[in-house]
Amino acid sequence: MSRKSKIDPIVKVKIVEQYLDGEIGLSQASKKLGVASQSIRKWISIYQCNGPAGLLNQPKNKSYSKTLKISAVNDYLNGAGSLDDICSKYGIRSHTQLLKWIKVYNSGGILKTSTGGACMKKAKSTTLDERLKIVMECLQMIRIMEQWL
Repeated sequence: MSRKSKIDPIVKVKIVEQYLDGEIGLSQASKKLGVASQSIRKWISIYQCNGPAGLLNQPKNKSYSKTLKISAVNDYLNGAGSLDDICSKYGIRSHTQLLKWIKVYNSGGILKTSTGGACMKKAKSTTLDERLKIVMECLQMIRIMEQWL
């Protein structure tokens, strides 16, 4: 899957700068580019936090330290600002990311230094006999379900 944006980064920067200079409104900018106004707001936030370079196509996901995650979550939960305020303060690209950390924190989960990636647990090794048994059990369940319908 490509990480390249459908909108050229130079166009994003121009639109954001026009908006910040008061030359264009949010709805006008979104209609002009054919994107949701929420996208324009996100670009504005990224621009204000990271400057024009923040709108360039990113070759990989940004990673955040565990201490930054915990500080950001604590600030939000203690009412130190809105999602956007906290994201700006800590240089977090998306408030959706912060919401995910808050959800993990509130559910008692552990905030890791890095998350994501293509790491899967190794599948359990099964013998041919075990696989046949599983298939037979599934077929039997299907027959039972068909009788109910």
